[in-house]
Amino acid sequence: MAGAVGRLLLLLALLAAAGLCACGGGEDGAAAEQETPLAVPWLDPDGEFPVVGSLAINPADAKLWMATNTGLFRVPGAGKAPVKVTGGLTTSDGAGEISAQLVVSFTGPDQLLGSGHPAPDSGLPPALGLIRSDDAAKTWTSVSELGTADFHGIELSGDRLIGGLFGQAQVLVSGDDGRTWESRAAPGPLVDLEVNPDDASRWVATAADGVYVSRDEGGTWRPIDPKPNSYLAWPARDKLYRLDPGGPLMLSDDGGDRWKQVGSTGGEPQGIVAADEQTLYALLLDGTVKRSTDGGRSWTVYLAPPP
Repeated sequence: MAGAVGRLLLLLALLAAAGLCACGGGEDGAAAEQETPLAVPWLDPDGEFPVVGSLAINPADAKLWMATNTGLFRVPGAGKAPVKVTGGLTTSDGAGEISAQLVVSFTGPDQLLGSGHPAPDSGLPPALGLIRSDDAAKTWTSVSELGTADFHGIELSGDRLIGGLFGQAQVLVSGDDGRTWESRAAPGPLVDLEVNPDDASRWVATAADGVYVSRDEGGTWRPIDPKPNSYLAWPARDKLYRLDPGGPLMLSDDGGDRWKQVGSTGGEPQGIVAADEQTLYALLLDGTVKRSTDGGRSWTVYLAPPP
């Protein structure tokens, strides 16, 4: 009898230990989820363009988020498997789940604006317009332009919201949190758009034929560099970063008039985001995420793609 009781106690102890391993905290209380390899990669280089919709930093915890053609992913930390985030969107024209083919931008801790496309069988309109989430992309609501607009870039500048339309030489500007918009001509379909953090009237945009600047909130534009298809990050007035095809990282301290190369990612970039003036993340076409903590002078692998 004593032996049976001992074996029972041992079994209970093992079950308890297994429960602790499966449900234990870890970063964000999701250790098991983070350590489980993804069934799909966080991007598909051969999939539908754009491969990467956006990179963003959540002010709540300074974590990197990636919106790609396979899903919306939160990166828990260096070398940790990204967690796919699937949220529910409810609109006047239907409801469904969204994750892939999005563009997102944080406006506050766990607060996002987004746009893009749902899955074909989601029950949602093919163009999401502007959508909003206040709970880190778990649930979404429609704000405007449902079924009509596909914002390829979303920028918040003071009391203005700026949305670059995908595939169109047009930028929409809103002064009421995205409920209504006015249209302004762009120099071409934009690859990326950034606004001077200290001067909301100065915008810098990239397109397939080069880099452009506007000093009147998109009213007029002039070319400043012929380099095509670059990506931008502008964390401080004198720190405008431009990541060029092939990986060279350029820096301008005067809002884009003059540039100098400071480093290279060493691979074909699909996006860049700045967590602060010195901390940058770049996502490459093969799925590698690289990080720099010295303003782009040196880069290390932050996240390697699955084999």
